[in-house]
Amino acid sequence: IMSKNIKLNGSNGFNYLVSCNVCSVKTNHYVLNSVGVSWDDGVCGSGHDEYEIIKCAGCDNISFRIGSTNDEDYYELNDEFGDPVDRIFPERERVYPKRLPIRKFIKGADCLPAKVLVMYRETYIALAAELKLLVGIGIRALVEAVCLEEQSTRGDLKMKIDDLVVKNVLTKGNADILHKTRFLGNSAAHEIEPPSDAEIDVAFDIVENLLETVYIVPTKAELLKSK
Repeated sequence: IMSKNIKLNGSNGFNYLVSCNVCSVKTNHYVLNSVGVSWDDGVCGSGHDEYEIIKCAGCDNISFRIGSTNDEDYYELNDEFGDPVDRIFPERERVYPKRLPIRKFIKGADCLPAKVLVMYRETYIALAAELKLLVGIGIRALVEAVCLEEQSTRGDLKMKIDDLVVKNVLTKGNADILHKTRFLGNSAAHEIEPPSDAEIDVAFDIVENLLETVYIVPTKAELLKSK
């Protein structure tokens, strides 16, 4: 029979170093409220989960953190003779929303057409959730959304990208780079092959450069002309 012991606000005031999606670096986060649950199922083991509302000390952004330990997940500390002298029970940390400490949401997103923005936002969210297959498919769909917006609808995606060159939306060099994202999307969608972290990072750089080139920079340039 599972037994539980619940303790309120046991970690209030604690401080954790956590990646902040707003600050884009690791910052101190303080616990505002917490619920601790110690459990024992009487068969497989026992453990503890701490559910915490945390606040970034830099920007005041609010997040939710779960810290978990159990008696089956540990490593031993040995003395100089190799004999175990202690057990360390590492805490598993989960933070929500998911952390993207390196890549910020693209600046100037308000310049993007509505359908392109929706596709970019959902692909970004998939990236934050580490859903690599969906990221690969999303990157391809994002390129498709740009082609649709620019009325490049003939043939397959390769022909659509090449048509963007004909329409003077892209240079030939940029189109050649963009073609690389097609293969990543094909592998994800048709071969159920998730891209690697490195492939995702490069592909995201490419599509963000596309969005900046086609929408963000021209819109900002027009704003400067009107002043």
